[in-house]
Order: sequence, then C-alpha cells, then structure tokens
Amino acid sequence: MTLIAGIFHRKGHPLSDSVCRELAQSVSRRPGDVVETMRRPEAVFAKLDIGAFKANGAIEEEAGLSLLTGEPLLEMTINRANDLALLHEDLLKGQRHRLKDANGTFTLVHYQGERSSLMLVSDKCAVRPLYFWISDEVVVFASALRIVEACSLVPKKMNLRGVTEMVALGATLNGRTPYIDVCRMKPGQMITVSRDQVIDEQYWRWDEIGTSTEIESARLAAVHDAFQTAVHRRNGCDRSTAAFLSGGLDSRLVVASLRQRGTAVHTMNFALSGTQDQFLGDEFADRIGSIHQSTSRAAGDSVPDYSQLMADALENSVSDCERPRVVWSGEGGSVMLGLVHVSQRMIDALRQKQVASVVEEFVQTEATQVPTKLFRPRVLDNAMEIVWQGVREALTSFHPDDPGRSVCLFLLYNDQSQKLNAHFENIDLHRLEFQLPFFDGKLLQTIFETKLDWLLEHKFYNQLLPKFGADVTSVPWQSYPGHEACSLPIPEQLVYQWNDDHLAREHGAKRTRMVKRASQLLSTVDFPSLILDRRKLRLAAWIHATGWRDYQYAIEAAETYSRYSTICRGEYSLSLS
Repeated sequence: MTLIAGIFHRKGHPLSDSVCRELAQSVSRRPGDVVETMRRPEAVFAKLDIGAFKANGAIEEEAGLSLLTGEPLLEMTINRANDLALLHEDLLKGQRHRLKDANGTFTLVHYQGERSSLMLVSDKCAVRPLYFWISDEVVVFASALRIVEACSLVPKKMNLRGVTEMVALGATLNGRTPYIDVCRMKPGQMITVSRDQVIDEQYWRWDEIGTSTEIESARLAAVHDAFQTAVHRRNGCDRSTAAFLSGGLDSRLVVASLRQRGTAVHTMNFALSGTQDQFLGDEFADRIGSIHQSTSRAAGDSVPDYSQLMADALENSVSDCERPRVVWSGEGGSVMLGLVHVSQRMIDALRQKQVASVVEEFVQTEATQVPTKLFRPRVLDNAMEIVWQGVREALTSFHPDDPGRSVCLFLLYNDQSQKLNAHFENIDLHRLEFQLPFFDGKLLQTIFETKLDWLLEHKFYNQLLPKFGADVTSVPWQSYPGHEACSLPIPEQLVYQWNDDHLAREHGAKRTRMVKRASQLLSTVDFPSLILDRRKLRLAAWIHATGWRDYQYAIEAAETYSRYSTICRGEYSLSLS
C-alpha cells in the first residue's frame, strides 16, 4: 500500500457508515483514485496503492488482517508480498523475531478480530510515518497526518509544545505531533491495543548496538559492503531507474553503486544555476554515464517540493524505468555517516555527563529563534526553555555503551525520522516512492558499530570514497562547513551553498514573497488572536519589507501557529508530557 488508515472501536461497538465514508474520502485528494475499504462491525480499514512496488500490500483472511506501506526487505530478493505474508504469519502467532530482520522503510498494521486487537508497527528508523490517536473506546490511525486531521472522531487541540518544537527545530520531539493526544510512531516501536490494554513496546533499540573493536580499515570495508548490499536488496533486477543527483556525496554514492551494477540511471539535479551543487552534480553525471537532467529551482525557494519537481521531470521525459514511480534518494547519509550537526565538543561533554552544555550547543547552533515577542502575554513566555527541555529529555532517554552516541541517536529519532514527512504527506499527489539505502537497517547497524570519533567531520566518509571506484573521486564534491574539505580543486566562480553572500541573496529573493505571505496571514478572519499579537506581526512584516532586519523566521513561525490554530478552532494546550 501507499497510504493506509483505519478506525477500531475497542469495545466492539459498530461504526457508522458516515464515519467509515469520511475516512475513505480523506485518504486521497487526487480525482479518480480508488480507495479500497475493508469493513468489520467494530473496525474499518482504508487503503490506496499507486502501484509503485508492483506487489500487494494487504492480506485479509478470517484469522486476521495486515496492511503494509513500503517494503520490509526481509530477504535479498525483492518480494514485498512474501515479506508481508511472513510478517502476517508471525504476528498471528504472537511472534516478532522477523521484524528484527527487516531492513526497509515501512509501516505495518495488524488486526485480529477474535482477539479484538490492533497492532501498529514502525520500522527501525520510522522514516515512514504512522500517526495514531487512542481513547478509552476508539483508535484512529493513518500514514498521513492530514487523514487524522480530517477525522471527526479525533478532538483537535493544538499542542503548543509540539508546534513550538516544529518552529524551533523543524520537527517535534519524542513522538509528539502538533495535536494533543495524537502521536507519531517512533523507531522500532510496536503498539498493541485491545479492549482493556495499550501495550507499548520497542522491538528494536538502537542504543543496544555495541561499538566494534575492529580496526578502522576493517570498519571501512564493513560499511562499504553494507552500503552495496543495501543498494542491491532495493534494486533487485531493475535495469533502469531514477535518482536525485546533487553536487554532494550522498546521492553520488547511490548513483555510483547503481551504475556499478550496470543499471541505467536517470538522474535529476534541481540546484540553482552557477552553484557548486549544480555544476558538480552535472559533472559527475557526465563522468558516471547517467542520463541526466538539470533544472534550476527558483531563487529564494530554499526548500522546494523536491518530490513534485522530480515527479514533473519524470512525467515529461522518462519512460523506460521498470518501476517508474520509484526514485532513489541519498537522504540520511550526511547525518548518520558524516555526522553533520555533531561536534567533538558534544561527544566529549556527553561522555563526561555534561548534558546541559550539549543541549545549549545544539539549540544555539541548530534551532531557529522562536519569536516570543509575537505572543500574547502569558501564552508562551518560556518558549525556548520548552525547546531546551524537550532536547534534554530526548538526549537522556538513550543508554548506549558510548554516551557520546546519544546525540546521534537523538538525531535519528527526532530529526532524520521526520525529514520526509512532507514527501509522505503528499504522496497521493506526486505518486513517488523513495528508495533510501542510507536508512537500511543493516547499514545503520554497521555504522553505529563503528567508533564514533572516526565518523566526525566526514573523515571516515571521505576514506570510503575510493572503495566506490575511481569515478567517485575524479570529480570534486561540495563539502559541509567545518567538515573535511574536498581534496580536489573546485572552480572558484561557483557559488558555495553556505556562503554568507549567497544566503543573503537568497533571503533577498524571498523577501517580497514573505511580505506577501505575512499580509495574507494578517488579513485572514481566523487569525490566532488568542496566541499572537496582530499588531506586532504587522510591525515585524513592515520592518522585514524595508530590509532593515530579517524577520522571515517570525513570519514563518506565525504561519505555523496559525495553521494549527485554524484546524483546532483556536483551542490549544501547553502539554509538557
């Protein structure tokens, strides 16, 4: 399946036709989509399949029902239907050992009518979302948050803490969502709901992975082999496929590995013209022999809808891929293998149990400022303290053998797991599934077994490159600020993505757009006046328009609070749980 959703009445009461119809109608926004439903007196399940993986994602029989999104990848040969059958059989017997062998990106829902139980399962990284709301009588779940938002059974009250985390960090922490009592599945989580019980278990814990004693050369070989296996198990017998290709290393390794297998790769680059990201990506495509397109994104649009850009590019030009709705992405490599966002100071401090200093460094380096002056008095006077508290709670929830690894676990559980939320939220529109080898379970385990200090600043990553062939290191690549630089000279006329002048130009290109968005927000009838001060936002927008000060963060934050306030009809709560 591509999208799944359902409602389960824990007490066995029948669901009304109107509730079931409402659920089915909310799954897809694309005209002509056929959403299938499966009814039980006390439950309804809805599913949409765009056919990307060319295998059924549902099993319905008298003993039970299972719904799958994505691919578990239990074995080397791609057989989604067989994987689902094996997991379905295990769960009917109360077993779960095969879940630990799954390496793919997926969610699984399992229902047993006789036992009146519903089980929700995330993969080891929870990159593919599954949201749920559980009351004393009813469970509502969906693989897109907008489906939960549309369900009239779910009371919508804005979680001011969750939304503030989104504003500051770009993600909620510890399984929170923008709504009170609506949660998101965490990595390796299994929740079983029955008439009288809710059992929350972890079938997989990343902090239980121990550090290997092998020398660095052995770990380089192990990570290289695990990556190649991750690509192999996802590609199967595909002779032609599509992939993102930027000027960085993550997508480069994906494309290089595919080409080494003899796979024809249609590569797409959406960077700005004249940047390292565009030029170096184009140069590597020429070197590796991919079928390449380079389409510049709009200036000032720093985070475009890459999924839709790719869908449009493929629709207009590519027709020979065995699975035309499957696209390869290098998402996850720079953080998990290159340790972006992690410093030696953080690692040393965690080893010395100085958590407060790590929280301070992370929030100051990575968090966007929360515009506290826009809030009404006493609404959110301690906004940044709430963010700090959330980061601290998340960091201290892990217990790895090397305490320094807690910051990597924090990023996996609370940052990387949500990087593709928008992609999966809009999958009914762009119709693309991603192959994500850097989130392969076995590859990540191999990375986590490697000594943490070796991974810092892309040093270990750069030592891996020669193992992927001479083509990979024959073309320069764009490196991250503060990380080990590319060993090859880069043409001086190219724009560096993180250059201050470039960032200033990008903000300037976006200024008019931001002022327009602020004006639209200020004129809306459902402006969140109980939370935000309209006059202060108007002043911030005016100052931003003059270029005197940059208040983009404040305008974007106001939009975020306003969106969820509108859905919740102004109701909000500051839940600290």
